[in-house]
Amino acid sequence: MTVANEYIPGNSPIHSMTPLAKIIWTSVVMILALLFNHPLYLLALFFSVLLVAKIAGVLKVLISTLKSLFLFSLILILLQVLFTKEGEVIFYITEYLPVTKNAVYLGTAMGLRMMAAVLSFLIFLLTTRFKDIIQTLTNNLKLPIDYVFIFMTALRFIPTFLNEIKQVKEAQSCRGCSLDGWNPLVKIKAYAAVALPLVLVSLQKADKLAMAMETRGCGSGPRTCYREQKMSAADLSLVFISILLAVFAVLARLNGYGTYQY
Repeated sequence: MTVANEYIPGNSPIHSMTPLAKIIWTSVVMILALLFNHPLYLLALFFSVLLVAKIAGVLKVLISTLKSLFLFSLILILLQVLFTKEGEVIFYITEYLPVTKNAVYLGTAMGLRMMAAVLSFLIFLLTTRFKDIIQTLTNNLKLPIDYVFIFMTALRFIPTFLNEIKQVKEAQSCRGCSLDGWNPLVKIKAYAAVALPLVLVSLQKADKLAMAMETRGCGSGPRTCYREQKMSAADLSLVFISILLAVFAVLARLNGYGTYQY
């Protein structure tokens, strides 16, 4: 099963673009999500991100993530209904629990903002090789290699860590360790049998990774790249359109567009 942050090979136009262009696009999506608070504007942004996922051919992989994000968005709307009492009342859940228009709009805006930002970042990870991301962050953006390597290693080992959790749980279940039930205290105690092997396995992997880096001379001198990344016409077009959208969005926000007065 493919995890939502694991690179998926493909020949789509999104795959062929350089990581720098996709980083700028992802950043602009997050800027737009933070600038606007009107649900209609954020809904348009969300569907544009879904369109990019469709073009990249990764929309099916993101379905499970979309379900989780949608559920979390419903929780946000529920919290706003519980704590936001200002505005026009749409209907009453109970006599003392009104559902106001402001609560629904605010919760919907927060949910759409979260989904657009998260999905854009996941599309970037699904369509970009990790080694290309590291090269872009260190060579183009001039970030320290140590911090970039730590961040990318953490992302890279998420699928491995999830598979190991599954294997340890199955192994402990075969040995008679019950991990089911509704009592949280019992489950915490039972999962101690899973946590300890995971910690030991993680330490072994960290030790092997450190040895592999030392044998390859990591940090011993200047880094060179076998293949330099060059911006194509499509990359430059995406960067230009993304920056133009960001400037246009800032001007629109300053003139009062894309906002909802709660």
